[in-house]
Amino acid sequence: MKDLKNNSLKADKKNMPVKLKHITVIPFFIFIVFILIISITAKFSFGFNNYNNSYDIYRINGIKLPDKRITIEGNDIPLRPLIIGIAYKFHLNYVLSSSVKGYVTLHIRKVPLPSALSIIFKAGNLGYSVSNGILFIGPRSSLTNSYVDYRINLKYIQAKNVLPVLTPILPTGAKAYASPHGNSILVYDIPSNITKIRKIIKSMDVKKRVVLLNARIVDVTDNFVRNLGVAWSFTPRISPNTNTVTSTLGSPTGFSGAVSSAAGSNYGNISIGTAWQNFGLISAQLSAGQQLGWDKIIASPNVSVVSGQPATINSGVTLYYVAYTSSGPSTTPASGTSGTTIITQQPVTSTLQTITLGLTLTVTPIVESKNNILLNITVTNSEPNFGQEVNGFPAVNNKSVTTTVVVKNNSTLVIGGILYTDKSHSNNGVPFLSTIPVIGYLFSSRNRSVSKEQLMVFISPKIVN
Repeated sequence: MKDLKNNSLKADKKNMPVKLKHITVIPFFIFIVFILIISITAKFSFGFNNYNNSYDIYRINGIKLPDKRITIEGNDIPLRPLIIGIAYKFHLNYVLSSSVKGYVTLHIRKVPLPSALSIIFKAGNLGYSVSNGILFIGPRSSLTNSYVDYRINLKYIQAKNVLPVLTPILPTGAKAYASPHGNSILVYDIPSNITKIRKIIKSMDVKKRVVLLNARIVDVTDNFVRNLGVAWSFTPRISPNTNTVTSTLGSPTGFSGAVSSAAGSNYGNISIGTAWQNFGLISAQLSAGQQLGWDKIIASPNVSVVSGQPATINSGVTLYYVAYTSSGPSTTPASGTSGTTIITQQPVTSTLQTITLGLTLTVTPIVESKNNILLNITVTNSEPNFGQEVNGFPAVNNKSVTTTVVVKNNSTLVIGGILYTDKSHSNNGVPFLSTIPVIGYLFSSRNRSVSKEQLMVFISPKIVN
């Protein structure tokens, strides 16, 4: 029994069956070969890293992706298993073409997932399209005419301002709409058209230039005008001056309408000229004129405006008055045999209304180049016309001029010829004695003065950025 046991423990390998030898040697041989292949031909690591421990959402043209970073290092990595592994890890809905084959060598560390996918697709000459949240992946040539969703992020221009320009030029079947989240445009079209659309939007999405408008509204005398040195013969480059004169009645009854001008009234001509000087020199001249009593600065507004947007400057006064209105009496027809008609007076309602008098200046600057600025200008001057009154309320004369001019950066545009009438009334008297009936006028005096003056507006546009 002992000999039998020893023989079973010390069995000679030479006497082993052939099949049993193969079972022992073949797995060991396969394992060695596998280790050699990995160590010689490929070093492949595949990992995912959270980015700042956040789970915000990236987008790859319509598909949400977790905000994670990916590390891939390897030589001759098979494309299909690589793409399938990434899609499985991030729960992506995808369709992978049977034509996707080949190998890629990648050494990328902690790259955002959207960028990593783009790198893999580019390295494998692959393309993709998105439909209903499903990612279709295949050779780039097979997807050339497939529609894809593409997001174009905007920096400076609003998406709602891009769509009116973009929509009319889209081909049949293509769509574009503003994203409800963020300032971006979503385009559905074939890749070749999307490339063209991106170029169009890029040309529109540029930083707007900002123009600083320095203005001075000045009450001047003839001496100041003669010594200013303004080129009143300046001719606008695009459009001529357009002058209009209208008159409306400000009435406590609420009535308003066109009226004829009063006899002998002189509206004057609003003129636009240029003083090719730095605004600092103009300011110095205005200060010197004040010392001599030639001018008086009424307002010095400064406003910054984006190129292409209007800026409005007002200098004047707003008058308030109460307007009374009534729908008139109401009549109740006679009833029965009495034949009595009842007339009821409707109540009178009052509303507070306004009349705005003074100067309104609207300027729209457009930067054409580094040294030229196009200005669209509208000047409106409103003044009372005491020759046309209704119940003591004067008519309002509106004088306006519209023009387009081009000036150099930091030069000065001068608007003149804005004439207005200044009326003043004053009563002076000896206290108590001036109020005595009959003889009170002997101890009092009344002064009335009417003067015609001229307003000038100096505008100096300066490109800020």
